[in-house]
Amino acid sequence: MEDTYGPYEELGDFLAGTFHQDMESPEEALNEFIMEVTKICIENTRNDILSFLNSNLTDSEKEEFIKYNAYIYFPALNLTPVEWLKHTLEILKEAIKNKE
Repeated sequence: MEDTYGPYEELGDFLAGTFHQDMESPEEALNEFIMEVTKICIENTRNDILSFLNSNLTDSEKEEFIKYNAYIYFPALNLTPVEWLKHTLEILKEAIKNKE
């Protein structure tokens, strides 16, 4: 997985470090991340997600990467991993506007 996904190591770290098996819910985990980090960190994460979503990876490869790194049961959310990441991106964009 390293060769294909090497440029997305920081995104993988964000997913694995935020959405792990000890989280209450994906929503709470994301809110906790937003509260604990700086605006610059959120902006960097947003940029990592945008780069990943706009990459030449296939949707299947993107979904494999997200599922590999995030401990989330996507069928329960009624979203594909890519749809969920796009939704997460929108939440981060709003958080940047509101972060001091």
